[in-house]
Amino acid sequence: MQFFYGVEYLGGNKRINIIQPLVSVCVPTFQHYQYIQKCLDSILSQRTNFTYEIIIGEDDSSDGTKDICLSYAELNQDKIRLFLRRDEDKMIRNGRKTGRLNHLALYQSARGKYVCICDGDDYWVNEQKLQLQVDFMEKYPTASLCITDTDIKGGLVSRPADLPEKFHVFSPYELRKKNYFGHISSWMMRNEMEELLNNRIVLKTEIIDMVVFTFYKNRGDTIFIPIVTSVYNLNPNGIFRGRSSLENWKTMVTMNWHLFYFLHNDPVQLTRSFLYSLRRFFVNFLK
Repeated sequence: MQFFYGVEYLGGNKRINIIQPLVSVCVPTFQHYQYIQKCLDSILSQRTNFTYEIIIGEDDSSDGTKDICLSYAELNQDKIRLFLRRDEDKMIRNGRKTGRLNHLALYQSARGKYVCICDGDDYWVNEQKLQLQVDFMEKYPTASLCITDTDIKGGLVSRPADLPEKFHVFSPYELRKKNYFGHISSWMMRNEMEELLNNRIVLKTEIIDMVVFTFYKNRGDTIFIPIVTSVYNLNPNGIFRGRSSLENWKTMVTMNWHLFYFLHNDPVQLTRSFLYSLRRFFVNFLK
């Protein structure tokens, strides 16, 4: 499937366009005025012995985010490719406009051997993040995904649940019960985006992060490095905030079905997720 849409700012003859990057960093952003500068500065500050590109998808913000992205793209033509999306091209889901096509178009634009994703309201805190993960991905050629630790800002917990304390290389079997692990801002993936984008699930589900994780965890090993490299800001405008608990419950039930049908095809995992959802329904909505 093809997801290219929007205009690449300053065209395709910039210095970064004629260099082959080892890593592509995808930055989807919308209404992130108070966050995007810190996000981009943290990515530009990476110290590497290889070339990387930053691909920004600016989804027609009205709060000043676009102006910041334009300025950064002009000043960093050796690093940044900026795509300007149009509001009228957005995908409609349940009567609401979503940024899904912006995300998918970024994934398709990635040229590197490895891909990272950092939403415009998150940022990195370790200047060695890319170098560290590339070194481990090169050392473990059977790995499809590399995850580091993440700080969480604005929530009740300080880091994602269930992450180990020590370095570990997980097999797909070890992660069979998980639909998500760590946080997407800390991930690095081998660039197998073409195959991911050819799976219809990318247009079916509401939560693309869980799709990306499930796709990659089943394609090879997953490396975990117990070093904090990213910060996840609990943005009040996120998908699950501002909606009822029942709406969110329905979203997760549908999500688990899509993951089963389009990706993992594991009836045991589907049954386990269904029973968990059923238990949550009785506890939260029938008490």
